[in-house]
Amino acid sequence: MFAGFLGIKYVTAGVFTRSLTPELGKTLTRMIYGAACFSILLSFIGTILGGIWADQSWGRFWGWDPKENGAVIVVLWNAVVLHARWGGLVRERGLACLAIFGNCIIAWSWFGTNMLGVGLHSYGFMESAVFWLLTFIGSQLLLIGIGLIPTRLWRSFSVAQTRGAFPVDRGAMKANPAPVT
Repeated sequence: MFAGFLGIKYVTAGVFTRSLTPELGKTLTRMIYGAACFSILLSFIGTILGGIWADQSWGRFWGWDPKENGAVIVVLWNAVVLHARWGGLVRERGLACLAIFGNCIIAWSWFGTNMLGVGLHSYGFMESAVFWLLTFIGSQLLLIGIGLIPTRLWRSFSVAQTRGAFPVDRGAMKANPAPVT
């Protein structure tokens, strides 16, 4: 969730303010990456320890319970984020958007699976919680959509482009090359 909130900071600072400088963008990206590395380590260890506990308590290491599947989905999503960055599939903005989507994955894994009403980890169905969970997920998807608008429309990028100070999204530049001044 911390990486996702840093992604939100990156997107909102870039789109709505002029405060996303190249230095701040790189700093936020490094922080998102570090949080994702830390997260995959702790999530993986927690999932393994949970399996060991389940083996001791219930006589099985893995039972495909929704909560267990949610835990492994968190680990897999963090692996996707890290591999996308390592492989060069995403840069700063893409990493921020992937981190924001991680908030949806975590919210569902922590709360949504409890509301299914099945499995050993079912804690009861709460109708009011469904609304808030879906509202949160919708807000995160909206922020991702905002983060994916062309960078020429971002306030921070448009100011930096005129000064030539910020590295511009190459895809946006090919589609809309800036005039040479």
